[in-house]
Amino acid sequence: MNKTIISCISTILLASCSSETVETGNIIVDGNDGGSVERVIIKSKPFVYDGNTRTSLTATNSGISFAWASYDALGVFPIEPTTNNQAKQDLDVSAGCEDDAHYASFDGAGWALIKGNTYAAYSPYNGNLPASTPYTAVPIDLTGQDGTLATIGQKYDYMYAPSTFTEEACENGGTHEVVFDFNHAISIIQLRLTMQEPNTLKNITLTNKNGDNVWITSATLNVATGNVTPTATSSSISLDLENLYVDEDNELVIYVAALPTTTGELQLTAVTDEGAEYTASLASKTLESGKAYRYTASDFTFSADGRIDGHEYVDFLTVRFATMNIGATSPWDVGNYYAWGETDVKTSYSWATYKWCNETENSLTKYCTDSSFGTVDNKTVLDQEDDVAAINWGGGWHTPTIGDFMQLTRNSFWVWTSNYNNTNLSGFIVFKAKRYSDRGRIVYGGNNGSGYSLYDAHIFLPVTGYRENNQLNDADTDGYYWTKDLREPSNDKSSSLQIQSHFVSTSTDAYRIYGLCVRPVFD
Repeated sequence: MNKTIISCISTILLASCSSETVETGNIIVDGNDGGSVERVIIKSKPFVYDGNTRTSLTATNSGISFAWASYDALGVFPIEPTTNNQAKQDLDVSAGCEDDAHYASFDGAGWALIKGNTYAAYSPYNGNLPASTPYTAVPIDLTGQDGTLATIGQKYDYMYAPSTFTEEACENGGTHEVVFDFNHAISIIQLRLTMQEPNTLKNITLTNKNGDNVWITSATLNVATGNVTPTATSSSISLDLENLYVDEDNELVIYVAALPTTTGELQLTAVTDEGAEYTASLASKTLESGKAYRYTASDFTFSADGRIDGHEYVDFLTVRFATMNIGATSPWDVGNYYAWGETDVKTSYSWATYKWCNETENSLTKYCTDSSFGTVDNKTVLDQEDDVAAINWGGGWHTPTIGDFMQLTRNSFWVWTSNYNNTNLSGFIVFKAKRYSDRGRIVYGGNNGSGYSLYDAHIFLPVTGYRENNQLNDADTDGYYWTKDLREPSNDKSSSLQIQSHFVSTSTDAYRIYGLCVRPVFD
């Protein structure tokens, strides 16, 4: 295993050189150059971190460096003449040939290196390879990472080195006859996360926002050339942190080993031991082997209690409210506008374009209990096929009822904000109440004074305005959200939730033709 030292990042190249003679094996040797190799140097290439030179695997603010440990094992393949039988070579690391280097020698296990032959070595050693495994197909597996630099050094810092027969001087005297100059097949991502409140994290996931399979999770490595052939890919890579406790205001540093890729825009999701999720966005990076990259994240957004059919929700005792509107791409995005009982977005919202009438408010063709408004069918609640939440998100989701919004106000704590999560958007933050006394409280003006923060379970209801004809009205002051209930006796209206900075109503009348937003629920 690679000895990994975790402290600060430096730029020292830790080389290893041999002063011991290895026993001659049974490999056929070139008649001109035959004989055992007496002195071997083992090197590792530096990681380059954001333009700064790094070696591998000791971490500080400027780099990652590497050191061999006594009895680290290398796998060595003969390339010329070729055989698929690898040899295990243990390193005997002792006091340094140079201040920043180690002696290392092969112990003679299996067979020795012979002058005139060509070899390739790799690390970490895999003792489970079948004898038929060629040097072109040594397996790489990047699953099961725990976020520590130590584990990367021991298990995931895949390196390869073709041999070079050369003479290289050691500062303390002597020369080296063979050099294994190791290259790193992976790159390293350093995640610096600032959690503003204490949390116990059990998992972190990096997911490509487009769902593209950008992460190579397993591959084969040609140890002579370094060529990597993917065998499995994924849109996300996950780290099991084993319930890592993070103190308040503490910067958590986590490491990820990855094969070269272009990540695309990423979502970082941190999951607590209670199942709560915090998310942050990370920019795209193009990762190169032998280089290290840093991401920082501090502006986390609490995401949800859970996820159903890919949609996150917060559980308010009797009903689960989604964290986003239909058509939204973030919790603070307004999303799409829909006329009541319609499932398509339109450019104009009027009786002339409304689906359930003949172009006038007294010619309704569905959801009518009074003949003066049209054809009576006595339907007062949206059918599933007319419920935009059910159509877009699946049958378990639906537009809230008046009762759902009433339960939300009774089982939660509402706080008005004019700048949600530094987005400059206004609306109500609806928290899961921490205390029974907080249930049903609505705090206008934005000063909650009760110890709630965006790290607590909540949804955000932004101001949305409403659409009439081709105009957007009240977009900066009011939020309107459809219920699935018809407003009787005025059949040309339906009920909605309306919010303002000093007003909340769970049953405001709104003309069915208006374009309002929809916040789905799951019972």
